[in-house]
Amino acid sequence: MSFQFTTWTAPFSGACVEPYGPLKEIRPKSGDVVLIRCEAQLPDEIEPKLTELVRECRRCFPGSPAVVWIPSGEPDRVISLVRAASSAQVRAIMGGDTVRPEQLRAQLTSPEGISPFVLRWAADAGYLPAGPHPEELNTLLEAAPNVRTLERLARERQVAARTWRAKLQQMGLPTPRAWLGLAHALHVAFYVQRNSTQSLQILADKLGIPKVSIMSQQFRRVFGISPGQVRDLLGAEPLLQRWFESQQRSAG
Repeated sequence: MSFQFTTWTAPFSGACVEPYGPLKEIRPKSGDVVLIRCEAQLPDEIEPKLTELVRECRRCFPGSPAVVWIPSGEPDRVISLVRAASSAQVRAIMGGDTVRPEQLRAQLTSPEGISPFVLRWAADAGYLPAGPHPEELNTLLEAAPNVRTLERLARERQVAARTWRAKLQQMGLPTPRAWLGLAHALHVAFYVQRNSTQSLQILADKLGIPKVSIMSQQFRRVFGISPGQVRDLLGAEPLLQRWFESQQRSAG
């Protein structure tokens, strides 16, 4: 199979940058999308090769979403490629003869499946050891957007918050409160990115946030950038890179 790569830069409204080439020739900035174009290959060779390519992309360019594009072709090959991309926890899989910006935006800003993706991405990028990861991380990352305090989440799960704190601290991981803050900020960020043509005030109103300044405080605390900067990005990866590196600096 032939795997070729190119990058797609903000604001993600036009055609992707060409030409395609090998991975070693692309130079994406944090926030650029890395597009992996897949051609033909024997089915039993697809999954391990694509999984390793996605892992290498995350290792080399942690702030760039890895997107798989599968051009139209023989059904068995397409199905094998989709299965391989899903196994690698790729957040966006494009199909057909062209990559559509609106489809890319919709997939990269969906909150569904965020917990397994974050943990897989963090392991591939080198921010966490390879799994399995504590079940508490899944619980924190999958918390409903209206659950904003650790105490409430712990109470709902009938566990003492201090138990979670002690376990994650023992493992050298960020605090439960930090993970919960990340989960909530990602939900807000995805909504802002998905509706990027609307004003920040309108988006804040729809989210039930009284003022843009409150959203700004949240994004600056969690990601270190403004709502406008979050809106100009696409997907979780550039935000996760900022969050993990901030946590590492705090721990050091």
